[in-house]
Amino acid sequence: MSESRLIIKFGGESGQGINTLGQILSKSIKESGFYNFAYREYPSLIKGGVASYQIDISDEQIASSSRYCNILSILSKDAIHDYLPSVSPNGVVIYNKEDLELSQEENNYIKENNITLISLDTIKMALEVQGIELMANMVLLGFIWKLLGLDTKPLEEIVRDTFKDKNVDLEAEIRCAMVGYNSNQIKNDVLKPITFKPKMKWKDSLNITGNEAVALGAISAGCRAFYAYPMTPATSIFKYLGDTYKKTGILIKQAENEITAAQLVMGSMNMGTRAMTATSGGGFDLMTETISCAGISETPMVIVLAQRVGAGTGVPTWTGAGDLSLALHGGHGEFPRCIMSVSNPQDAYTLTQEAFNIAETYQIPVILLTDKQIAESIFNIKDLPKPIDIERGISNGEYRYEITDSGISPRWIPSINNPTYLQTSDEHNITGESTEQSNDIVEMSDKRLRKVETLREQIREPEYFGSKNPDIVFVGYGSAGNTVGDTLKRHPDVGYLHYQYIYPLKYEKIIEIDGKGARIVLIENNQTGDFGKLIKQESGFEITERILKYDGRPLFLEDILNFLND
Repeated sequence: MSESRLIIKFGGESGQGINTLGQILSKSIKESGFYNFAYREYPSLIKGGVASYQIDISDEQIASSSRYCNILSILSKDAIHDYLPSVSPNGVVIYNKEDLELSQEENNYIKENNITLISLDTIKMALEVQGIELMANMVLLGFIWKLLGLDTKPLEEIVRDTFKDKNVDLEAEIRCAMVGYNSNQIKNDVLKPITFKPKMKWKDSLNITGNEAVALGAISAGCRAFYAYPMTPATSIFKYLGDTYKKTGILIKQAENEITAAQLVMGSMNMGTRAMTATSGGGFDLMTETISCAGISETPMVIVLAQRVGAGTGVPTWTGAGDLSLALHGGHGEFPRCIMSVSNPQDAYTLTQEAFNIAETYQIPVILLTDKQIAESIFNIKDLPKPIDIERGISNGEYRYEITDSGISPRWIPSINNPTYLQTSDEHNITGESTEQSNDIVEMSDKRLRKVETLREQIREPEYFGSKNPDIVFVGYGSAGNTVGDTLKRHPDVGYLHYQYIYPLKYEKIIEIDGKGARIVLIENNQTGDFGKLIKQESGFEITERILKYDGRPLFLEDILNFLND
């Protein structure tokens, strides 16, 4: 069965409470027994600009957004111009008491698509029930809830829970929601009821962002220290761990810059403390010297690289996946590393734990890729997987950098009770002493790079989804996989090969699929197809057919449906 959707979007300025509206609606939808996925857009401003929060509601579990919405609620004049084109035919636009200033083209769009405009004086309605102006958003929320045709109990419960620790009049908040719900402007011809049946067991499901799942994964992995400098979209990992440090006991430190954060992680891991940092592309640039140092000294490191779009400052609050080449090549010289990519909360939770295990077992830097779409969107999932076992890879040995077939040397925790532990950023011999001898250089370099092949044998194969006899197979990673996954429900003749482990790369399944005659299509949220380049570099196979998107927006459901329907 193909999934059905009903989509609501709030549009306005940063600082107007759009996030709170979206979060309350998403939680209330879940409590009503419906699946949903929530996606937010916002400018790099504390106040002003144009921002939105979109909630896709479905009869099946979903993990991506539609380009269009059925209900658009406008909280500021300028937002109408950005988001009116996203309203689907027969949709509804709700705006405040001020007159809309629409162009002739916009009026034509409304007429041609039979869009209903509803003017709602939410401030006046809030004041009429002894609320205050700030509660006008609750009026709007109640109005939308009635349009959806839902019982008010779940909404009331979530509103109370949201504001229970705030200095607000809870009963006034509820009154404002109810005056919106009972508005005389709600007519049968404007209702947009959810027509699919609720699954009441789903109310016990979990609403969680990708960054929250990464933070929980770090806690489950035994991470004892987190160092970072705030940078969108990685900052909420920092915030979550900071908000919970009293319960977890994790040391949280805001460094003065990303260089210091990376060095604190390397120092902590050197001494046996599991530590992590998280940043975006610009911050990762500053960390690369330390990553190179970790590579030659064989010090474990775990770094979350949360991607956004553009070089330089780029477009800092919008999504993209253009940093794979940075993760692959960041740091001077040649040394082994592992690159992993999350796509949803479940694998964000598990892969964060695996990142620590690999970093310590193989004594290498591990880079965990995510992006703004994964980091900040609200996923509605059943639950998180069980924690995995902690594997520290610590063993005593005669020589710290002993030459081994696997490339993995003994590693122990420096202490007075253990053998002398020499570690240096210079090239070194098996004891850790600096060397410039050609035989030592070649022997040690070869030893380190053997870890890549050892790790390649141990990591999981990419996971295949979809038809057993596909006409088309998409190949990708990260948030692109969520959109393709939702598309498969509507196209049973399509397949998808999804990568969690990016490097070392396992490419044999791509060759196998090509041998069976299916069209292979690369799908990436960047301009140059970085993953496709890596596949060609490692396997010699070039994927010539590509879907590439690099406008700061995620891959919407329609981006893939339109490609398949052409």
